[in-house]
Amino acid sequence: MSSHESQPENADEPPDFWFAERAAMATNMAYLRAKAQLQTVVLSKNGYIVAEFPDGTEETLGVSKLRRVQAGVAVDLRLVAMNLGP
Repeated sequence: MSSHESQPENADEPPDFWFAERAAMATNMAYLRAKAQLQTVVLSKNGYIVAEFPDGTEETLGVSKLRRVQAGVAVDLRLVAMNLGP
């Protein structure tokens, strides 16, 4: 955060909290923007990978598997997609 920006309300929280809070806010904003632009959005919902279509319908694409990831290490989404199965 640059020095000219104001401190957030939760300035007493550790920087990791700020990062997680801002990441969640950016993710939500991207989701809302995509929905407003009538795009198909793919997300994890109730243990499944689901495509939400602009007309409001949903299609289950696969089962969401818990995976342990390491911070700072890229995840190859092509490998994840191959493991979804038909």
